Amino acid sequence: MTRALGSQYTLGELLGSGAMGQVFRGTDQSGKEFAFKLLRSDLFDEPEFISRFLQERSILVAVRGDNLVGVHDLVVEGGTAAIVMDLVPGRSLRHRLDEQGPLLPAEIARIGAGIAHALADVHAAGIVHRDVKPDNVLMDESTTLPTPRLTDFGVSKMVAGSRMGRSTMLAGTPDYVAPELADGKEVTPAADLYSLGIMLYEMSCGVPPFAGDSVLQVLRSHGELLPGKPDGIPPELWNVIWHLLQKNPDARPGSAIHVAAELVRLADLYWQTRPPVATRLTTPPPGVPIHRGNENETMIRPPQPMGDPMVGPPVRTRKRRTPLVVAALVLLAGAGGGGYYLATQDSGGGGGAAGGGGSTSTPTTAVVPAGGQGSGPPTTTTTTTAVTAIAVMPDLVGKTLGEAKDSLPPDMPVEIVEQIDESAKDGTVLSQEPAAGTSPVDSVTLTVARPAVSVFLHTYTPAAGGWNSPSGSTSAAMQGKPYVNSLLDATDYGCTSDARVVEYNLSKKFRRLVATAGVDDGSSSSNLRIQLQIFADGRAVLNEAVQFGKVVEIDVDVTDVLRLRLQWIVTSGHDACRVNNVFVLGDARLLGIVGTVPVETTTTTG
Repeated sequence: MTRALGSQYTLGELLGSGAMGQVFRGTDQSGKEFAFKLLRSDLFDEPEFISRFLQERSILVAVRGDNLVGVHDLVVEGGTAAIVMDLVPGRSLRHRLDEQGPLLPAEIARIGAGIAHALADVHAAGIVHRDVKPDNVLMDESTTLPTPRLTDFGVSKMVAGSRMGRSTMLAGTPDYVAPELADGKEVTPAADLYSLGIMLYEMSCGVPPFAGDSVLQVLRSHGELLPGKPDGIPPELWNVIWHLLQKNPDARPGSAIHVAAELVRLADLYWQTRPPVATRLTTPPPGVPIHRGNENETMIRPPQPMGDPMVGPPVRTRKRRTPLVVAALVLLAGAGGGGYYLATQDSGGGGGAAGGGGSTSTPTTAVVPAGGQGSGPPTTTTTTTAVTAIAVMPDLVGKTLGEAKDSLPPDMPVEIVEQIDESAKDGTVLSQEPAAGTSPVDSVTLTVARPAVSVFLHTYTPAAGGWNSPSGSTSAAMQGKPYVNSLLDATDYGCTSDARVVEYNLSKKFRRLVATAGVDDGSSSSNLRIQLQIFADGRAVLNEAVQFGKVVEIDVDVTDVLRLRLQWIVTSGHDACRVNNVFVLGDARLLGIVGTVPVETTTTTG
């Protein structure tokens, strides 16, 4: 189902809903795809907001950066106001953290550097984001490593000036809001850097640094506590987090570009030293009460001296007062009968709307959910609402997911099962249950085609055993064909009857293992024969003979497999006892669904 937006755009599939409105996939007159955020009507029911909305157009459209979700147009038509943005193929950082928990320090630094670069571009345009959080960072899956792209810049400023924004007083999300923003003080780029520090903390251990039973308690913690340090965060990364979370804005790093430079340096360092993922926490360590020097001042000291000019020396600040926070919360609590609403909270999983109910939604703004509208975990998605039965099940096979859902009642529970199928267009329904013509029907399961994300096995660290590659090479040739992303083992074949074993911990992240097994063309023994066995959680899934001059094509199912074991042994050719024979697992790849492959590997889409 489509509908026109103005004279230039056509709206299509609903991608998600949030506190600020709904996001649709759509196209312009040339057929180019965009994401369209349609703002809630009560955000722009006053002439001042519409005027401000249109005045911001030239500024927002001009802001560009590799780590930003670009704004292309602002549209006002009758009772509709919409933001036209890049359509980003991927999920939000919030989904990634909810599903995976803490990330590798190298990945934290890489993602953090991208966000910092985005903030530098936004700040250079004279904009303070005001709502930097994982929900507003989309992980663009069109690149080898998913690229963080910041969205919703400028929206918070417009909403804060609206009647609704003024009634709530507080722009931002409690877990990520800077103390000065909670206190109603002047908003500067330093507030966004504080929010970035909260995100780096959460990426490190799985939770933000300040928790509480109420919004008020969280806001007070921002002003009165220093963050407790979780175990496992490398000291260099912790030093960056600590300085970003200083209570006095002047004590934070001087600019986003300085933070980006430091995080790029740490990303390079950690990819070499590979510090492990920290323990996943459910609650943060207790915060440290700020040391009171006297009645009117507070001393804030870093955990250790910074070895670079990113920040200044320890800063003496005025004792923080909280009456504005209390006043803000009173208004928040009173808006809508007991719930609370934050002016810029605009994606699934955030604060509740008026009345205490949180919105059920998919990823933020311009996200393309891997499971479509209302998607949850990347493998299986269930949308649950009040059930409306239909008399006869329509034929949905071959339709896109959006078309299939348009053929069903809007409140019908739909379970989506994603299946790798590179022959079908992404999002095409491959099968349905119940079948077409079945009646009566009150729920449906759709199997949907998804493209594979490939992880070359040579980039994946074994959990046990290892390969003996000549000079660390990953290139081989079999039957005259080159295989440049291979695993090679040059153990003294023909001189030993011992089996070679390598195991990988897949953590149920992949669906298939594909490879070509054989003996390298440059091997000296032409009568070498090797028996290859592959086990998935102890269950044999392949048992094939490999020999010189022939290859074996491997394609095994590893869905829901925790442990993958490869084992090979020489069965003939012992008399040769040659040392330059090389067993090859050519172009070995693990295939998974977008959003499920582990971050510590290098991925390519295809």
